[in-house]
Amino acid sequence: MKIALCQINPTVGSFSSNLDLIEKHYNDAKNKGADLVVFPEMAITGYPPQDLLWQKDFVTKNYQEVEKLSEFCSVPMIVGYVRAENNKLYNSAALCQDGKVINSYDKILLPTYDVFDETRYFTSGEIPGIWPIENNGKKINVGIQICEDLWDSDYHIKVSNVQKKNGADIIINISASPYSKNRLKDRVNLIKRKVKELQVPMLYCNLVGAQDELVFDGCSIAFDKEGNCIGQAASFKEDILLIDLNNKNSININYKSRNENIYDALCLGIKDYFSKSGIKDAVIGLSGGIDSAVVAALACNALGNNFVHGVSMPSRFSSDHSKEDAKQLADNLEIDFKSISINDMVISMEETLSPHFKNNIRDTTEENIQARSRGNLLMALSNKFGWLVLSTGNKTELALGYCTLYGDMNGGLSVISDLNKKDVYLLANWINEHKSNVIPFNTINKPPSAELAPDQVDPFDYDLVSPLVDSIIEKKMTKKELIDDGYDKKIIDFVYDKIINNEYKRRQAPIGIRISKKAFGAGRRFPIVNHYQKDLI
Repeated sequence: MKIALCQINPTVGSFSSNLDLIEKHYNDAKNKGADLVVFPEMAITGYPPQDLLWQKDFVTKNYQEVEKLSEFCSVPMIVGYVRAENNKLYNSAALCQDGKVINSYDKILLPTYDVFDETRYFTSGEIPGIWPIENNGKKINVGIQICEDLWDSDYHIKVSNVQKKNGADIIINISASPYSKNRLKDRVNLIKRKVKELQVPMLYCNLVGAQDELVFDGCSIAFDKEGNCIGQAASFKEDILLIDLNNKNSININYKSRNENIYDALCLGIKDYFSKSGIKDAVIGLSGGIDSAVVAALACNALGNNFVHGVSMPSRFSSDHSKEDAKQLADNLEIDFKSISINDMVISMEETLSPHFKNNIRDTTEENIQARSRGNLLMALSNKFGWLVLSTGNKTELALGYCTLYGDMNGGLSVISDLNKKDVYLLANWINEHKSNVIPFNTINKPPSAELAPDQVDPFDYDLVSPLVDSIIEKKMTKKELIDDGYDKKIIDFVYDKIINNEYKRRQAPIGIRISKKAFGAGRRFPIVNHYQKDLI
C-alpha cells in the first residue's frame, strides 16, 4: 500500500483556495500512485480558526467543502475538518471515498496549554478510530488520530494503545503542530517510543505555513514497525511524502541546524503574514544595530529585496558609524534606503514641552521623544504607501521593558520578539556565513546601544540576562531554582521585577512570530496588575 502525506499551507477561512489546494495535491498524489491520500488537521478550515467557529455558517461551509472533495475521490482520502452534531463541535477527520464521506473520527485529546484552547470550542471524541480500508482486495485496519492524540502521556486515555489493542495495522496521525526549537526531535522521540512499544508503523502528516504568530514546519514523517524512518517530508514548505509500506529501506532523519530552522521559521512567518494579509511591502527602521539588521535580512529573504524599505532616522546622538552601518546594510541587501533626520522634530517637541518640564532634570522622557519621533515617521510612511512596519525588538528587551511604547515598539509584526539577544547574534553570524556577509562586521562587533543619549550603551550583560530571561519565561523556573542553578539573587529579583512590571507594554506590542515553547503572545497570559512577583524564597 502506498500512502501520500500531503503537507499543505491552507489559509484560515479561505475555503475556496483551501479546496483548490487540497484538490491539486490530491491529484498529484494520485498520479504518483497513492492508494490513500492524507491531509493535515483542519486542512479545510485552516488552523486555528478560533472564534470563527462561532460565526454563522462557518461550520456549514466547511462541511460543504468536505462533500465537494468527496465527489471526486476515487482513491480514499483522509482530511481534517470540523464536524457538528447536536449543537456540539468536534475537531475531526473525514474518510472520503466513492463520492461520499464514509467515516469520521473525532479528536479525543484536546490541548488547553500554551497557544491551544480547544476545549473552548470542541467536545472530545470518545472512541479511538479504526478504519478498515481496502487495498488490492485486502483490508488494512488504519488507526486514525489527530495531533494531541499522539501526546497522550498525561491523559486518561492512551489513544495509540487502544488502537493497537483494537487491531490497528498502522496508525496515521494528522496534525497542526506549530514549530518551536527542537520540536522535530521531540516528535521523533515520541513516535519512536510508541512504535517500539506497539510494533505498528506510524505515519505523521503535519500542517505547514504560518497563521498570525504561529509557524507550522511540516516535516511530515513515517516509521515502519521496527522504528526505522522510511520517509521525511521537507521542512517549512509544502510537500507530498509518498510512503510505500512494503519499502524496507530506512533513511537518516534530517534535523537541520538550530539556526537554519530558526531562519526558515522566521522567513516563513514573515512571508505568510504578508501574503495572507494581502500586503507586499515592509518598512524597517535601520539603526545600524544588530536587531534591525537581522530583521531586514530576514525580510529580504521572505519578501524579496524590492519589497523592503530601510529608513535611517539619525538624531544628534547618532554616531557616524551607526549611520554608515545602516547605509552599508541597505547597500548589501540592495533595498530602497532613506535617511530622514529627526533633529527638528525632537527639538520642536522639547521646546513645546519645556514650559511644562520646568525644574525637572533631563531623563528617559527626552530619550523616548526621540524613539517616538522615529515611530511616527515609520507609521507615516506606512500609512502613505501601504507598507507594513516590522518591529525589531528581541525577546530579552521585551522581557525587561527596554523598549519604547509608540516608538520602537510600533509595527504590524514583531519579527524577532521570540529570539533572545544572544540568539540574535548567533543568527546574524549564521546569515553572514550562508548569505554572503550582508550584515556589516561593525554591526555585529560594536557594543549594542539605543543611542538616545551621549555615549549610551545597553545597560545589560546579555550573556547573563538573555538565558536568565529564557529560564524564567520558557522553563518557568522559580527564584529558588535559579539560585540553585548559580544565579545571584539580586539579578534574579531585578529580572523578575522587570518582566512583571512591563507586562502592560507587551500587551500593546504587535504580534510576534513564535519559535519557542513559550513566547510573549497568546500562549502567555499574565495579568497586568499582578502582585505575585512578591514571590519571596
